[in-house]
Amino acid sequence: MQISGAELDDIVNQVGDDALMAIKAKVGDFRGESRFTTWARKFAVFEAGAKARRRAWQGREILLEPGAWLLLADRVPTPQQHAETRDLLEALLEGIKSQLTTRQREVLVAVAVNDVPIDVLAERLNTTRGALYKTIHDARHKLRAVLAARGLSVDEHRGGRTGERT
Repeated sequence: MQISGAELDDIVNQVGDDALMAIKAKVGDFRGESRFTTWARKFAVFEAGAKARRRAWQGREILLEPGAWLLLADRVPTPQQHAETRDLLEALLEGIKSQLTTRQREVLVAVAVNDVPIDVLAERLNTTRGALYKTIHDARHKLRAVLAARGLSVDEHRGGRTGERT
């Protein structure tokens, strides 16, 4: 990602403006547990990171296709793991089709499969990061219930024990 001097100056000014607006909106929450500059710096760091992620995704297509996540099974190295993952993915596909809303499907695929940053997706879908986190949380809850009904667990495929929270 190559940025020219003028464009970099513009981005820095935007980050500063956005951080200042965030600080002004949250100044009532400042409890004095640290120096004000330390507290305020987190807003500048957050805004700089968000701006960099948005810049990296500028002009890139965000695929919201439900079938795209099936490519994950091809990354499994052994035949046994491949079969287990395929069973898990089939159960997830059934759950995605039958239990999730269209919005939950789109958001889950964009974030979990296509690695679209939350703040980039929030901007593209004209919503908030919090709303997307809630959408993902609800979708994961529904999918865990589908897996549990089939006697499957994501934790087993991560090397954890059944019943552990993720």
